[in-house]
Amino acid sequence: MKRSKPNILPDLDFTEDLPALMAWAREEEIDIENKYLKDLTLNEFDFSHLSFRGSVFENCEFTDCRFEKADCRDLRFQSCNLSNSEFTDGYFNRCEFISCKMVGVDFHQAQLENICFSDSNFQYANFSKAKLKALEISQCDFSYSTVSECKLAQIQLDDVNFEAASFFKTPLKGLDFTSSQIDGLIVSIEALNGAIVSTYQAAALAKLLGLIVKNS
Repeated sequence: MKRSKPNILPDLDFTEDLPALMAWAREEEIDIENKYLKDLTLNEFDFSHLSFRGSVFENCEFTDCRFEKADCRDLRFQSCNLSNSEFTDGYFNRCEFISCKMVGVDFHQAQLENICFSDSNFQYANFSKAKLKALEISQCDFSYSTVSECKLAQIQLDDVNFEAASFFKTPLKGLDFTSSQIDGLIVSIEALNGAIVSTYQAAALAKLLGLIVKNS
């Protein structure tokens, strides 16, 4: 799998007053692009329907915020806290989330393509009915998350915790779980067809078929 990485200029415009910038972008109906935003705190803020391009967010706290139908391309979120924020129906392409806290985020019906999730916490996140294509997910916690009724393509996993995560009605053909933790995984039987698992994981998943696995 080859993921397209964010196209971000080396010299970005440092911005301190994000609310003013957003208000101006809404009024003029233009994109927010080529910005460097650091150490900002906005709680319960409305980012919905805005377009962000070629920008970096570092050490920002945007908890309980609304990003519905936001259009995000070529972005990097570094060491940010976006917990309990809503990204429903959003579009994300060539974006990276590195060392971020994303507990309880809602990506319901969002479209994510060419995405990197690395060293981040997605506990209780909701990706139901999302379209996920060309994602690299490494060293992340997706325990108790919901990835139900999703369309998956070109997903690469490395050391991901999916304990008690729900993949109900999400086809898992070609998805390699062998480096990940899947204890208590919630998944429909037909969706398991073609998933790649270790011998130990296969024995655990066999319980879903009503099988009793005994050591010989």
